[in-house]
Amino acid sequence: MAEPKPKEVLFDPIINKNPIALQVLGICSALAVTSRLDKSVAMALSVVAVTGLSNAAVSAIRKFIPSSIR
Repeated sequence: MAEPKPKEVLFDPIINKNPIALQVLGICSALAVTSRLDKSVAMALSVVAVTGLSNAAVSAIRKFIPSSIR
């Protein structure tokens, strides 16, 4: 097996193999469809609210979810 190049070692975890970056890109496509600043700010706040509320909901029921599912 060939050794990876230093550039690959440096950038692969950040760009190519980063699931969080891919999820953020998914959110950005929803924000990119707006054409006005006020609508894009409202959509950005909505995305933040939904993400926060879903995190709070999962945190509230985490003791009821079996560890095999989590």
